Amino acid sequence: MAKKSRMMVLSRKAEEGAEPTPLGTLDEIKQLLSAFNTAPDGAQNGSLGLERLHGPGFVVDLPTSFERPMQVMASINDEEAAWLVLSRICRRLGWSMTDAESGRVFI
Repeated sequence: MAKKSRMMVLSRKAEEGAEPTPLGTLDEIKQLLSAFNTAPDGAQNGSLGLERLHGPGFVVDLPTSFERPMQVMASINDEEAAWLVLSRICRRLGWSMTDAESGRVFI
């Protein structure tokens, strides 16, 4: 039986009492994540309403139905490789990671 992927929600850290802010436009998010070896593989998956970016040990799904998404979903398939990169993304971009199953917030 295949190991279940761990799902993490990436969003911008919210200041106490402030409204959450978007991560940026889809193009801005792709540009930001490209610095972390995370990019599309060239497949045309837009019909599902998502654009998939591949990174080391994880994939990120961007919702194409929003101009400026508030969050994206990361599916981790290799925790050892993914954790370092996702942690670095969050620290450098001011984002946080929330475990979709437990609700635990990281970074």
